[in-house]
Amino acid sequence: MPLRRWTRGPRLAYAMRNPLGGFARVPAAPAVVLRDLWPGNAMVGEKLVRNRTEFDGTPRSLQSGIWEDPTWPAAYRRWLQGFGWLQDLRELGAESARIKARTLVSHWIRQPAAERATMDPSITGARLCAWLGCYEFFAASADDTFRQNLMASLIMEARSIMVLMPEAVYGWQALCALKGLLAVAVSIPDYPEFLTRYLRLIDEVITSQILPDGGHITRNPEDLFLSVKELAEMLYILQVARLPLPTTLVDAANRTVPALRAMRHGDGGLALFNGSKERDPQLVELVLNRASRARVVAAGLPESGFARLSSGRALLIADAAAPAPKGFDHTAHAGMLSFEFSSGKQRLIVNCGSSTQKGWAEALRYPAAHSVLELGGMSPMTFESNGTTSRPPHVTRTHATQDGAHWLDMTHNGYESQGGGVYHRQLYLGKDGRTLRGEERLEGATLVRSPCVRFHLHPDIMVEPTENGYLLHSEEESWLFQSDGHISVEESVYLGQGTKEATLQLVLTPPLPPRQDAPLPEATQESAPTSIPEDAQARATAEQDEAQTQEQSAATTEPESTTADPIPTPQEDDFAAESAKADAASLPQPPIPAAPQPLPAASQQTPPPPLHWALSLISE
Repeated sequence: MPLRRWTRGPRLAYAMRNPLGGFARVPAAPAVVLRDLWPGNAMVGEKLVRNRTEFDGTPRSLQSGIWEDPTWPAAYRRWLQGFGWLQDLRELGAESARIKARTLVSHWIRQPAAERATMDPSITGARLCAWLGCYEFFAASADDTFRQNLMASLIMEARSIMVLMPEAVYGWQALCALKGLLAVAVSIPDYPEFLTRYLRLIDEVITSQILPDGGHITRNPEDLFLSVKELAEMLYILQVARLPLPTTLVDAANRTVPALRAMRHGDGGLALFNGSKERDPQLVELVLNRASRARVVAAGLPESGFARLSSGRALLIADAAAPAPKGFDHTAHAGMLSFEFSSGKQRLIVNCGSSTQKGWAEALRYPAAHSVLELGGMSPMTFESNGTTSRPPHVTRTHATQDGAHWLDMTHNGYESQGGGVYHRQLYLGKDGRTLRGEERLEGATLVRSPCVRFHLHPDIMVEPTENGYLLHSEEESWLFQSDGHISVEESVYLGQGTKEATLQLVLTPPLPPRQDAPLPEATQESAPTSIPEDAQARATAEQDEAQTQEQSAATTEPESTTADPIPTPQEDDFAAESAKADAASLPQPPIPAAPQPLPAASQQTPPPPLHWALSLISE
């Protein structure tokens, strides 16, 4: 492997030699006609015809022959050099779009081989697939010289993938690189080394990132979606060429599709964990159907570390594992134990999402951007300057079910070394999905900070203060949020669809000292059915990273009301609510704190009491 890296430059230069200048055979057209499987955007295509682009909300002008600029963000560079926008021009369908596509491809293939951006084989693979997938649109009617130069470029750039793989990229990007190699292999069968190299690498690339439960090693639902998309395209290419399907490829598709379905909310979009975005629900469904005919949803993802609680119309997805391992942690967030909650097609409680913009990308990785407990001045893990992580916490989880109700018990020790203790979160979802209850506590804290638990709300949710708590209104339902702690409403931001949207969050803090003239009702732990009953534990679907289930179960107390009626009505809740007025004015979007502040001197205080909360459906 070190020898391959040392000789990479000379080998790449040799691979990029133009086959038209030697004795190599260059076919006049692809032997197999491939087509791009995914829909384009005609509006994007129309802008391209006018030499304009808009990516992540930033407009730019296309300049002839300019394919690289150090000021461009990496995501835009990948989009531009990957030629995925050919499908947008194809969707537009006008003759002007065809001419524009041919002109831009001609600008690329006229570049000297040494000046082409080929060091990222995943971008090269995407580009080769885009050329071949849209060949009928922009190249079939072109002159012979253009088509011959295009076929020569396909051979040259496929050779560059052979030189750079498998060391250059990992994760779903490695699948994208091999997809491009496969597409050229079936389109130009006169070069059998392309297919041989693909078959030699594909098994290793798949097994290095696809977990036994079908999840992705980065624990990022969007990475899983992109992996399934690459697998679907590879299956299509092999089927069109009538080549045998590798067993590892078919098995990976059959495992990843149920896992990806499990990471979707009722609206069809992806859950927001570890750098993912919602994505277009129609595209997600199209990718799933292309990859596998099975419509099975994974009941659990034990290796991926996500807990899925589904009851009635309600769905809760929780991050219940440590961050991704070294080498796959560039998108990892400090959102351990956070969750998202939806009812039907409406998301209620969410995480803030992710962004490619400098500043926001870093800030959204911290606990404050997730629906989880936060300790001021502390971070449960460390983010290094190169985007990787260190000091990962130890996470445990236990998931039990009984008669349709769910109990989820999770802990992490990310704050323990800083004196914050072990964070313990217990969640209970009633059997008909009309009640969600939780308990938040810190165990063994020595340096006590006042914790706050954030519940970020989807922008579609309206908040109304009431005497008993806060009403959360969607178009179809109203939910009542109550707690024995102090509830305040603060502004937040949502980037689930890639752009910033103003929204609100409920912030839960320990209760204020009770006044003598108006004491708060006493909150008892026995009233919150968050503990796992013994008979449910006997049938628990245990999903743990470490074998510590017995210690967690013993630390909880079984309430009498759980076995009789585990779904209390809002009138039976024994919670005290401190009503806080929400500012009705439209507030600017604040950046989430990007880094924890240095800790002050230690102070010995009484550890904060557990916080209990409940979310109950009151109208449909």
